[in-house]
Amino acid sequence: MTRRRLLGALSLSTGAGALSIAAREYGPFASDSEPDSDADAVAFDPAVDGFGFDNYATPPESPSPSEFISRSDLRDRLTSVVSPPFFDLVGRSPDGALRSGIGAIVDRFLSNADWLFGTKGYCYGMAAVAQWYAEVPTAVPVDRDSTSEITQIDVPVDRSATPVRDDIERFHRSQFTDVDSWVQRLPLLRPERIDYRSQARELRAAINKYGSAGVTITGANVVEGHYVLLYEYDEGDTDVTFAAYDPNIAADEYATAATSRTVGIDTAAGEPVLGSYAETFDRFLFTREDRVTNEQARADRSERSR
Repeated sequence: MTRRRLLGALSLSTGAGALSIAAREYGPFASDSEPDSDADAVAFDPAVDGFGFDNYATPPESPSPSEFISRSDLRDRLTSVVSPPFFDLVGRSPDGALRSGIGAIVDRFLSNADWLFGTKGYCYGMAAVAQWYAEVPTAVPVDRDSTSEITQIDVPVDRSATPVRDDIERFHRSQFTDVDSWVQRLPLLRPERIDYRSQARELRAAINKYGSAGVTITGANVVEGHYVLLYEYDEGDTDVTFAAYDPNIAADEYATAATSRTVGIDTAAGEPVLGSYAETFDRFLFTREDRVTNEQARADRSERSR
């Protein structure tokens, strides 16, 4: 991978996935974990737990990435990431060329984050917040019996506060300033290194444990990706199919059997099956780092509420 390509990879935070612990250490993208069939997960139902409005456009003015992470903190985190195992991951020897360019990488990272803050759509934020509200109903900041009853982004309409919008946009933007988040998505640049059999095991394990799992789906242009929440699966002898909550579709449409979105994995061939998204995308990735990022965003909101 060239330095130009690495800098371009800093905008990979358009989706998410779960790599193994080995992947966090920048080793092979595989896992020996098995689904935890004894976990007591809260089932995610998009007709109830999805938002009652479609994905929406960015407001006229977006915040600065510096509101999420300081330049010095970003530089420190990047310095810790740019290590020999990292060079091995991106296919480049640690000859010092990239080490000497940390400042340029920080500049590009913040520039990309600033651009991504202003792009249209909040698929990641909507999926992550819908997942949170389903897992922790007391986190819903407005008086509604379910997330599907939140039918507009700015509620309550009789107050200047917009807690639902604030949650969605904070969660969405948090991924763009999290170094570990985009590092974990580097395999999207080299999809041949994604172990989809391992992905199948980890997705089943996450759904069994939490009730849902988010994935980034994309094509060769990884910046133009999408994010969906997988919430149930059907296993065959040689494949597994996952049902997906797509934030581009409002909750009421999931109440009809005609509305369904799926992705899957051919476990015999070890290949992704893009199902409903096959005409647009050709790869997807699940990484545990998404939950780490989202847990921090949950904690940040709880701290702000005190």
